[in-house]
Amino acid sequence: MENLQINTKFLDGLYALNYNVQDALGEFLLLKLSAKIAEFNQECHFFEKKYNCNFQDFGKKINDRINEENFEEYDDYLAWKFAEESRTHYVNNLSSIKSSEK
Repeated sequence: MENLQINTKFLDGLYALNYNVQDALGEFLLLKLSAKIAEFNQECHFFEKKYNCNFQDFGKKINDRINEENFEEYDDYLAWKFAEESRTHYVNNLSSIKSSEK
């Protein structure tokens, strides 16, 4: 475990709010993870509306092409893939933290 140096003004603020450092960090982490999940949900939803399908169907469409290139769609595929993978990563991270709190 790492020793942290915390500004005393931050500690005073936490104590004024009846928080301890661990609770404040835990709440901050949950909020940040939730915000990242919402960000990637929004991006995935954008692509679902744009292409009127889910990521798996869009990936199949991209991969089934023979001798046909559409750079915009391929760029969107890569961005959508990143958004899907990132959302899954943050959801799993959030779930892991929530299950460790019990």
